[in-house]
Amino acid sequence: MAAWCLIFAWVLLAASQPAPAQPDALLVFPGQMIQLSCIILSPQHTARRDFGVSWYQQRAGSAPRYLLYYQSEEDQDRPADTPARFSATRDLASNTCILTISPVQPEDDADYYCSVGY
Repeated sequence: MAAWCLIFAWVLLAASQPAPAQPDALLVFPGQMIQLSCIILSPQHTARRDFGVSWYQQRAGSAPRYLLYYQSEEDQDRPADTPARFSATRDLASNTCILTISPVQPEDDADYYCSVGY
């Protein structure tokens, strides 16, 4: 089985200049699980605790595509064309939003972005 690279990017929301929190690329194999994190540093968002997170996928040469939205188990959105292997959650203790892809497929090779709103 050949290895392939899942490349991702993120939007790190901060009150000042964003700083990377994860490596620029991860090497994964089809069938594995991967979790991508988006760390929220903006006090405006972390203090409210009622923020929602939208995740986007951008394949090489294509425009970003909306994947899903997550605020809570009761408040989430997944378009019909987003596979069930994509899921999201939040960790309020660490102000982190997490996108899980399981199992990873070759077509998941892309950049991933998060956007926070409330």
